[in-house]
Amino acid sequence: MRKALTAAALLGLGALLLSGCSGSGADDAAKGTAVPKASQPAEKSSEAAAPEKGLDGTWRPINDSPIDTLKITGDTVTTTGELACPGSLEGVGTAKPRITLDCAKPDPDRTKGSLKTKSDGSAVVIEWDGQEWGGMIDSLRRG
Repeated sequence: MRKALTAAALLGLGALLLSGCSGSGADDAAKGTAVPKASQPAEKSSEAAAPEKGLDGTWRPINDSPIDTLKITGDTVTTTGELACPGSLEGVGTAKPRITLDCAKPDPDRTKGSLKTKSDGSAVVIEWDGQEWGGMIDSLRRG
């Protein structure tokens, strides 16, 4: 009988200890026993905001390009630099958007092309239509 009482007491004490460790942060705060800050997940600062994922915005090339900036607003495109001209974007919101530049003096290497966006939305690649082997490629980042 003594062994049974000892075992029951140990089980009760173990259950009491375990239930004290499994409370939620809200329960702990209400009891005045908040979880230490070191064990709480770190909050993200406003400086580390997630990058935009859409195409709208200003893009700057990271490679040698006659385009200084590419500005996209909806289905309207504008470039600055050596190749400064208006254009349009078809297929916004699809997996294969297409860009067309309507330059007064067209660049034969950069008239129409396909855009591919990096999954986090921080970069875009334009694969310009060209010869059978392919055309020029411009890589751009948000700027």
